[in-house]
Amino acid sequence: MHFLQNRTFGIALMLSLPLLYTCLRVEIPQSFDSSNDMPVQLSFRPKPDVRTTLIHFKKESNFTYTPYVDDVDGLLQHYVNEIPTLNESTVDCSSVTGYRNQNEWDTPCYFDIFRELGDNCLKQQLYGYEDGQPCILLKMKEIFDWLPEPFDNGTLPDDLKYENGNSLSLWQKYFVTVKCEGENPADKDNVGDIFYHPSNGFHFKYFPYRNQEMYRSPLVFVRFDNPMPAQLFMITCKIYAKNIEYNVLNKSGFVHFELLVD
Repeated sequence: MHFLQNRTFGIALMLSLPLLYTCLRVEIPQSFDSSNDMPVQLSFRPKPDVRTTLIHFKKESNFTYTPYVDDVDGLLQHYVNEIPTLNESTVDCSSVTGYRNQNEWDTPCYFDIFRELGDNCLKQQLYGYEDGQPCILLKMKEIFDWLPEPFDNGTLPDDLKYENGNSLSLWQKYFVTVKCEGENPADKDNVGDIFYHPSNGFHFKYFPYRNQEMYRSPLVFVRFDNPMPAQLFMITCKIYAKNIEYNVLNKSGFVHFELLVD
């Protein structure tokens, strides 16, 4: 009898070990890869319908852009509703200009959306949609312990240079640079002016992600100021750092969407 009980207990214990192991490792996100070879992916909002990447609205008809406004607002409210008290869980990094010291990484920098995202993409302005100047919110995928590496003038990719070889004005050393543009000649010619908030992209001080309780991913607003009406634009937004690979197969280093403003 004792033998059967012990055997039953042993089998139950063996079956429960994988679950126990998973529970014990819950603090390690699935994206963890010690080799740091994970694809660095980018996502965008608004995307109220996950089945499509098309952003299509009429600026005179608020019901056509309300879902987009609500989707952007939903993500930002996650930041607003959980504004932390600066304490041991978060730190004000407004004075940090480069990398943070490694012994500070476990305490995340507080991402202040009011300071970082500027005043050109505001909820009060419906994020530009009522004026036909839509703001698109970009967010990088969280990868455990991943740290961006900076370019120098010798390694700066051609995409971030003018034809005369000078650095693009939006590039700064300790930022993951963001650049959005039309994919085809007609897209490039007619999509109009594009502005970024923050203007230089994602600052290095918000990395690495270590599953900290109060960690909030940095965000970038991309504002399309004067896209030609009634034209469908194919848009690609790329992110740049020395250790970000642009790869279409695993969607590393970029995000694609379509934009149509009627």
